[in-house]
Order: sequence, then structure tokens, then C-alpha cells
Amino acid sequence: MFNRRRWPVAGLLAGVVAVGMATVAPVQAGAAPAGLGQASTTVSASGSGLAASYWTTDRMARALSGDLLAPKPGADAAASPAPRTGARGSVAPSTATKPATKARGSAHSRSGDVSTLAVSASATVGRAFFHNPSNGLDYACSASALNSGSKELVLTAGHCVHGGAGGTWMTNWVFIPLYNYGSQPYGQWSAKYFTTFNSWMSSSDLNRDVGMVTMYPNGSGALVNVVGGNGLAYNWGFYNPITVLGYPAEYPYDGGWQWACQGNTTRFGSEYKVALQCGFTGGSSGGPWLLQYDNNTGLGYANGAMSTLEPSTGWNRASYFDDSVANMYYSVANLT
Repeated sequence: MFNRRRWPVAGLLAGVVAVGMATVAPVQAGAAPAGLGQASTTVSASGSGLAASYWTTDRMARALSGDLLAPKPGADAAASPAPRTGARGSVAPSTATKPATKARGSAHSRSGDVSTLAVSASATVGRAFFHNPSNGLDYACSASALNSGSKELVLTAGHCVHGGAGGTWMTNWVFIPLYNYGSQPYGQWSAKYFTTFNSWMSSSDLNRDVGMVTMYPNGSGALVNVVGGNGLAYNWGFYNPITVLGYPAEYPYDGGWQWACQGNTTRFGSEYKVALQCGFTGGSSGGPWLLQYDNNTGLGYANGAMSTLEPSTGWNRASYFDDSVANMYYSVANLT
């Protein structure tokens, strides 16, 4: 059994968590893998002009878990083809160029391990709030800033941007980095474009439960310039040390602040997903699975986005990041 730990955020930390893996060698942004792989679609987001006024404190407090929009694990309506896996590739993280220093906080063991190992919260990670036109309800997911040419890209789960088979695109979509029990230390950014895989939209294929959102700048500027942005790693296999960050909101969590989980990922059966037994609940969907997370910078390489939970066992899963995910990224990396 691999080593796993879960930590809530509390206090401040200046240390670095060492993740034992080969160094990720960045490649130049714009160098997309050959071949298209699984196709994705990008559309203009609706309701962005109204999003800021729509999200009152009360609406945020009442937002449902975005995980309710995903089918149960194993209930994929269609199986994806095998991942398009070529050479390992990556895009480097980016530190903020207009940093506004905020107390990020740190996480400590909740499972009885009170060693010095701890994980800092990341300013790149926050909560996403959105409205689902299909049923008229409001939801919340986790999400993270992703470095790109536009400096406006966010990574989340596919079901946090589109309802899947029979559903539609979400509206009034906002991202609040470092959300802290209603506090918005950096403000919020509104969605400009949504992107997800066609197989997620047509058949709720959980092997392709990945979404990317291009944001409008806010009064402080472009998202990544303000909070920093994680890098991207693809074709790194199913077995890696990983740091998962997010905002689980269902019992025993409350969605108010970041939680972290670390361990060694594995492949979930024959599915094209990576898995870690974090026990994160609804609301953590879309949170980043990061290689080489650095406590000092709050940055790592996104190698997954939280997709599902198996409640009886505590296993969380994320879609495998292959050439198709890389091509989705490169298709919108410079979109403004």
C-alpha cells in the first residue's frame, strides 16, 4: 500500500516538500505533440458580464458540490480509446509577475502523523462557482491557474464546465484563488471561454473529464501574472509521487479552505485514470494533481485534475494526461 496523508490548512510554513522523482524538463510552450488525439471543443462562456454581481456571499454558501454533475465511477457511457502517449513533455510553471503578498498558510497531518512533513496552500488553487442552466442550480468545484501564453488559463474537471451527455455549458463561471471561508484575497476572475473533450460532452466519458477555462483579466491583471501558474506535465505514466490540492466540501470537509493529500499514484484497473486514496469528497473536483510541488512557490506541474471519488474506499481518480490533454492545452494556450 502506498503512503498517503491528508492535511488541512493552518498556520504558515517556509519549508519545501521533496518529491522523489526525475526532474521534469520543460519544453517550449507552443511545441504541441504530433497528432490530434481526442478532439476538444472551445466555446464562448455565457453570463461572464453578470458573474460578479450574481455571486453573492449567500449564493456561494448555498452552492452544491460540482461532483453531483459527474456520473458515478465506473458508469462511463462509453470507453475512450487508449491514451495517445508519446514522449514525456511539459510546460514550466510561472511565478507571479505582479505579486501581492498574501499569507498562503500550510497544512498539517490529520491522520495521526505529526511529523515535520507539511504542505503549503497554493495561491494558484481556488474555488470555481458556476450556474447550471440544465437544472437552474448553483455549484462549486476546485480549479487552478495554469501557465500559458495568455496567462489567463484555468484547469478544472470537464464536469465543472459542461454537464456531459444531455447537459450543456455552465454559466456565470468565476474562479476565486486562495478562497478562504468567503475571503477573496486576490479577487475573482470571470470565464471567457470553456474547453473540454467532445467525448465528455457526448457520452460523459470519465476518462476525458478534463476542462480548461480562459479567463477575462480582472482589475489586478491577468490571472497567472497575479497569482502564478502551475506547469503542465503529460505522458508521465500512471505511477508518480503527487500532491493533490483542492476544496472538498462534503462531510467531513466544509469547502472553506484548501486541503492537501500526498502519495504515490497508481493506475485504476484498466481505466485511463490515475488514482490516489485521499478520501476527498464532493467539491474537490477539478483540483490539480501536481508533480514536484514546491512549498516555497506554491507551484508544481499539473498531471491530473480531480475527477471522481469512490465513497466506500476513499479512492480519488483523475483522467490520465496524455497527448490529447496536451493538444487541448496548446489549442487554447494563447487564446485571449
